[in-house]
Amino acid sequence: MLQNYLKVALRGLRRDPVYSAIPLTGLSVALAFGLLTYAFIRHEYAFDRFHADADRIYRLESTDLFDFEGKPKRHPLNLSFFPAEEHRSLIFPVVFGLEIKAQMPEFQAIIRLSGLRESIVKYGTNAVYEKAVLHTDANYFTFFSLPLTIGRPEQVLAGLHHAVISERLRQKLFAHANPIGKTIHYDGQLYTVSGVMQNPPSNTALSAELVVRLESDASYAGQLERRYTTSNVYTLGKLSPTASVSQVSARLARSGPLLFKELIDNLLKQASPEQKSRLAHHPLLLTMRPLQDTHFSFYERWNRTVSPTNVYLLVSISVLILFVAGLNYIIIALSKLAGRLQEVGVRKVVGAAPRQLAGQLWLETVLTVTLAAVISLVLALLLLPTFNGLTDRTLTVWDVWQTGNLLGLLSMVLAVSLIAGVYPALLFARFRPTLLLGQNRTYKINPLVIQGMMGTQFVLSLVLVMAALTMHRQLNFVQEKELGLTKELVLKIKNLERLEKGSGPRIYERLLRYQTTNPDVLLVASSAGGFGEDAFNRNGTTINGQKYWALQQGVDYNFFHLLGIKLKQGRLFSPEFRSDTAKSVKAVVINETLAKLLGEELVFNKPVETLNGRTIIGIVNDHNIEPLTKAIQPAYYKLELGFQGVFYLKLTPGNLSAKVERIARDWAKLSDGQPFEYSFLDQDLAARYQEYRRWMMLTQLATGMALLIAALGLFGLAGIQAVNRVREVGIRKVMGATVGQLWLLLNRRTLALVAVAFALAIPLSGWLLNRWLDGFAYRIPLNWPIFALAGGLGFFVALAAVSYHSVRTALMNPVKSLRSE
Repeated sequence: MLQNYLKVALRGLRRDPVYSAIPLTGLSVALAFGLLTYAFIRHEYAFDRFHADADRIYRLESTDLFDFEGKPKRHPLNLSFFPAEEHRSLIFPVVFGLEIKAQMPEFQAIIRLSGLRESIVKYGTNAVYEKAVLHTDANYFTFFSLPLTIGRPEQVLAGLHHAVISERLRQKLFAHANPIGKTIHYDGQLYTVSGVMQNPPSNTALSAELVVRLESDASYAGQLERRYTTSNVYTLGKLSPTASVSQVSARLARSGPLLFKELIDNLLKQASPEQKSRLAHHPLLLTMRPLQDTHFSFYERWNRTVSPTNVYLLVSISVLILFVAGLNYIIIALSKLAGRLQEVGVRKVVGAAPRQLAGQLWLETVLTVTLAAVISLVLALLLLPTFNGLTDRTLTVWDVWQTGNLLGLLSMVLAVSLIAGVYPALLFARFRPTLLLGQNRTYKINPLVIQGMMGTQFVLSLVLVMAALTMHRQLNFVQEKELGLTKELVLKIKNLERLEKGSGPRIYERLLRYQTTNPDVLLVASSAGGFGEDAFNRNGTTINGQKYWALQQGVDYNFFHLLGIKLKQGRLFSPEFRSDTAKSVKAVVINETLAKLLGEELVFNKPVETLNGRTIIGIVNDHNIEPLTKAIQPAYYKLELGFQGVFYLKLTPGNLSAKVERIARDWAKLSDGQPFEYSFLDQDLAARYQEYRRWMMLTQLATGMALLIAALGLFGLAGIQAVNRVREVGIRKVMGATVGQLWLLLNRRTLALVAVAFALAIPLSGWLLNRWLDGFAYRIPLNWPIFALAGGLGFFVALAAVSYHSVRTALMNPVKSLRSE
């Protein structure tokens, strides 16, 4: 019997190849996208789960005492069913880990990790710019399961100045030579290579290329002396196999206020009444989070996190496309099966049971979906490079085709087969033979169900269209918005040896002389941190009893001139005023936002107690230092001539590539052999929204897929309905109906359907998009042109899909159309 069912199903596919290909295409595209999404989720879920004791490793966290707002981070759409994430502090003093280890024997091991640093690593004359340098404890390779190709885990960091390098860094520095025992230069110190580790896998936050001891840092001893007043390391603990998580959590909660008592007491002295109340009701709390859960976070303070928002978005889009494809299949299946009513009637008359008939029709669905799954495997490989670009991942063919993902695809096949195949099968199986054999209606099946499904398709598709258009306009708005500064033609060059004493001033003086000999360079400036890279200090400031974060940056005399930041009051830094460099004066230039907050406390050329005794000499116009998701923050600039981390060169317009090449050739001499690491300021500012842009493109891709699937379904439905109404069209044409009237007759239901879908999509998309836009401090208005454009696109797709069959049917010779029945 099963063999007979398969033969009938295959004959059905061959008999009507066009209308079989339409749902097959939609399902193939949807399953390919679903497979890629499933591979992505599995890859993200596997982050740092490969460690031998991953289930016993926890990251320690605490209440963020410097979170002045005290508000949890919610999903950008602010939907109640997505949990809020409380703002937690992940950074601890170096002494914290030592004291926790001494006080809590439940931890088998404690480890401290710095954030990944960037610097030059040298071996002889070979200098490499490395972005992933980690300072940690000696037990790093025994605490984590990171394989070594050379060296023993318990010994490679035994020495204070031992260093372990990755295979990648080994090739850069030593080529094929054995690096063990050789001396490298990093951060002004010499380290001996004691081990080589495998290149970090793609699914770990521990992606260091060079690992050295935390105690080798020159500032380590001072950090120990300052105890809990300075925090700069992550602290993780590995529980003993017999330890109770609940008991350890309770002990940590009790320990927090005791360990941080001195810091809390100092904060209470300066806190506002509101903050004192908050600290009284919500005292500092130490908690621990499983390492396996640290990858998913709204906050990007842990290396290589992914926002749950993006995961929700990707899964939602994938499910939506699968849903649209499933509806598309049901629509085509119902319309096609309407022409098989006579067959169903005959089968029931000769004794076919309802379950046999339903099984026959459902098996055809399974065959179609299975064939779509096979095609989707090929499509997934073709789409993989695009998908990697959109998600910022490097998934390989084997990541997609591994057994777990193929099982996931099989689950999708079964789910789609069940949802899309059962309803049409049961619907036709329960019809009475006398009704099936005796009916002689022009419409073979009541179209209300089909129209409802088609309307749902178009509602979802139009919501995606409106989302894609809104995201595109918003991102263009934030990138084109006037920022209060000049960002074009500004070349930024990093001082990779900024930590070495005297390197910044030495290179800066050479660049000033270089400006006079290179006509391509109009002006040179410098700052301590890179502008446009969020590389500034945050200082807590109390103004009128309220705590604020004030952004601080060290700059030179030319900084404001080069970036076109305008003076509003007072003056800028100048070599003519020696007081600008006097430590006792602490001269600063502030922005308008800080000036407004100071109010009556604002005085020029006198120490301002609110700013810790700093002297305000000038006010500059407000300008966006941070991304436009945030409002302009209070900020001040100090004169910094002894520490230049970044140099800015204002270039003349035209042929920028040739100018950069010339500067690159001269840079080695100007910087004493440093690698030339550069960027343009406008590109750095645009890169802030790169993640938004990637996910916008992902939404656009999904929109295109959904519209394609909906259009294919409408095309197939229009063709089937046109065939079913050939006789009616012929009669109307004989009675004098024009082609235009017949076209309207065949398509008016579709046009009405799109109009209703458009009306339903507007409030739904408006509600969702307004919530998304609320995540931007500066946003576009959500007005009618966006909805009108989306509606117009929907109508155009619908008309393009149905017009071919309706015009072809309307132009048919009525003699042929009447004879066909």
